[in-house]
Amino acid sequence: MDADLVIFDKDGTLIDVHYYWGGMVELRAKMLSEKYIEPRQQEQVTQELMFNMGIDLDSRKIKPAGPVGIKPREFIIDIAYQTIKQYFDAITLEQVSSVFKEIDMYSQVHLTQLVQPLPSVEALLIMLKQQKIKIAIATTDLTSRAKIAMESIDLNHYFDDIAGVDLVKNAKPSPDLVHYLCDKMSVDIKKTLMIGDSIVDLEMAEAAKVGFVGVKTGLHSPEFLERSKVLIDDLSQLKINA
Repeated sequence: MDADLVIFDKDGTLIDVHYYWGGMVELRAKMLSEKYIEPRQQEQVTQELMFNMGIDLDSRKIKPAGPVGIKPREFIIDIAYQTIKQYFDAITLEQVSSVFKEIDMYSQVHLTQLVQPLPSVEALLIMLKQQKIKIAIATTDLTSRAKIAMESIDLNHYFDDIAGVDLVKNAKPSPDLVHYLCDKMSVDIKKTLMIGDSIVDLEMAEAAKVGFVGVKTGLHSPEFLERSKVLIDDLSQLKINA
């Protein structure tokens, strides 16, 4: 497989999305319980909140149907609100939303607790660097947050560019992020390869008319598995030449 530029998705491709969202959901659930639930019920409500927000309590992974990692933020906030309201009727949706914002701020400062690279990521990045292949990230996250995430696991220096949704007009599956990166780095789009774990990554690659490799390390759907012409279990199976 030949490429002058390899563009990676972030969550589920480079970063363990289950580890990240498992941590975020647990922080949200614990803060809600500690603020609004009497001590003897806090552990029970924390577990119930985590489960209802989409975490399998045995595997600590995101449940196939989510909703966390799949549904919009407002949907998750409402799930948490409906859950905790059964134990504390006076709670408001605004109070639950405020807790989510507090955890957002906490996670910015303590991102190292939440971000864990997937196996074989650094080995692949080293190999690409040795071959003088350019490396970038295209993510639905904010550029600043994506850069902080890479810095927190000491991988930021491998990337020639990191582009978040705030740098383009249209998010995935629009081809805007691919076009932005190719234009900025003066790389022929025909010599660009996209690697991702979700259907929006695949559809972005199709829209941009670039090669695509699907990885089964994130939140892959049955449609993603069916439509990905090249599919690998993890990044250790990927071989790319300049």
